[in-house]
Amino acid sequence: MPLGHVRDRGSVTVEFALTLPAVVLVLAAVLAGARHAADAAVARDAAATAARVALVDGERAGERAGAAVAPGTATVRLSTDGGWWVARATVHVAGPLPDVTAVARAYQP
Repeated sequence: MPLGHVRDRGSVTVEFALTLPAVVLVLAAVLAGARHAADAAVARDAAATAARVALVDGERAGERAGAAVAPGTATVRLSTDGGWWVARATVHVAGPLPDVTAVARAYQP
């Protein structure tokens, strides 16, 4: 086996070892972004549900309905502003990636 071929094999291993952390960081960033997008969607659904239910059944029922969209992760608070129901949903999910909190608001007349 020629000597140049042996040196090339070692450089490939070193290049792989140096690029692997970068690939892992990019993958973690993509996963964190996807998780935040999913949490934001859940927060929007919880806020919208809470505002719709509050319009018909009142504040407490709206808060319970909004929290039921994401049991254990969503906190929903309702208030009124100029005759409109304002629902604010906060979704916080802890995990192996950095924790992110998603907040959404929904309004109903």
